[in-house]
Amino acid sequence: MRVWWIALLMGTLLTGCTTPNRTTKPFSAEQVNAPEWQGRISVQVLGDAPSSMSASFLLRGDAKNGELDLYSPLGTTLGALQWTPQLVQLSDGGKHQYFNSLAELTEKTTGAALPVEAIFGWLQGQQINATGWQADLSNMSQGSLSARRTEPAPEVTLRIKIDP
Repeated sequence: MRVWWIALLMGTLLTGCTTPNRTTKPFSAEQVNAPEWQGRISVQVLGDAPSSMSASFLLRGDAKNGELDLYSPLGTTLGALQWTPQLVQLSDGGKHQYFNSLAELTEKTTGAALPVEAIFGWLQGQQINATGWQADLSNMSQGSLSARRTEPAPEVTLRIKIDP
């Protein structure tokens, strides 16, 4: 009987360590041919009240119509960001929060307003200018992107690692 309980406990623990398959949502008509990226993202904000966030992500669409799902290390959804020209929202555990801009939404979820349009370009290997940001695309062939914002304060570091 004791062996059975140990086996059950080990099975439960191992199941908790697996990352569940992420269900993909159907694409809208605008997103059918849009690229998709999956990997890890981290944002570090320096300054008087430093903060950082790190998560797995699934990004679909483009800077005008897109979705960004953020996941914990165990695969649970931390938040689902969605934007269109008419709607900018964060879905978090059944709650929906609406925002006036994508910059406002990314600041709420990551601690900093991110240059979403530039990020889509950077992920495609394009050196897009974003005010105050410097992107390092030298490791994009290995799926790594880093960018740093120095102006306006506080300084922000963004790192993205794309899954192969």
